[in-house]
Amino acid sequence: MIRSLASLMLLTNMGPTEMGTITPPAEVLEFNEATLLEVNPVPMLKADALAPDIKAKAALLMDVSTGIILYEKNADEALPMASLTKIMTAMLILENHDLDEVVEVQSNFSELEGVKIGLHRGETMTIHNLLKALLIRSAGDAAMALAEYHSGSVENFVEEMNQRALDLDLYKTHFANPVGLDDVGHSASAKDLAVLSRYAMRLPAFRDIVKMSQATIESANGQFSYSFDSTNKLFGSYLNILGIKTGTTDEAGESLINLAKNDNGNEVIAVLLNSPDRFQENKSMIDWAFRNYLW
Repeated sequence: MIRSLASLMLLTNMGPTEMGTITPPAEVLEFNEATLLEVNPVPMLKADALAPDIKAKAALLMDVSTGIILYEKNADEALPMASLTKIMTAMLILENHDLDEVVEVQSNFSELEGVKIGLHRGETMTIHNLLKALLIRSAGDAAMALAEYHSGSVENFVEEMNQRALDLDLYKTHFANPVGLDDVGHSASAKDLAVLSRYAMRLPAFRDIVKMSQATIESANGQFSYSFDSTNKLFGSYLNILGIKTGTTDEAGESLINLAKNDNGNEVIAVLLNSPDRFQENKSMIDWAFRNYLW
């Protein structure tokens, strides 16, 4: 604890580094009296550390426990976010519904662009299973079915997404759909997406689902079954990846957010927007953080 307090005092006198400015948390997610007594280890950058060579249009590394930014590149620029959108879609559902609620699919999504699992109109499925399709397979039809169930229409759901973004002070974020399809004004900054991810990972069900590398789900009556693998290729690597979300569209390019934990239990969120090689760059960022920061 003494080291943490001393580190925090030093941090207040730190200036910019070639990696960017080490800044305090962008927001306070929760507050109670215990927060005043909580002291989290502050990550300190080694003096001889060189910045990672990241080619993505925007990138950011955040320490989960403190919200401190460890590395950033164009982190405040609003860019297309593709299926990283589904983090907010899932969060809104989890904040308002129970996992065992049964959803009846109201529409036919066969012509929807992007990834789908092939939901049938009139099919019933639990929210838990739809969230697995949404977050593991990145199924757009699951996103649409959940949006219609929650708000009555996709348009109303999008309004709620944007209001929730404002509630979290995500001022560089704007949603036009719950799927992540390219659309006018559908964008977010790397910093906003890190804050959103940090918040979502505090929901136990979200954390449990996104760390799954594969799943099999069934409709409520057992009539239909779907099996799928995660789109996250860093599962099974030498890093301890706890998952979050992938995303790819023509305008967004290859995007990726991962949560990773080192051997000492320190967690970082790594965000990439429009990367030429998202999995390799994400892995490099995480490895760089764990090699060059001390908690």
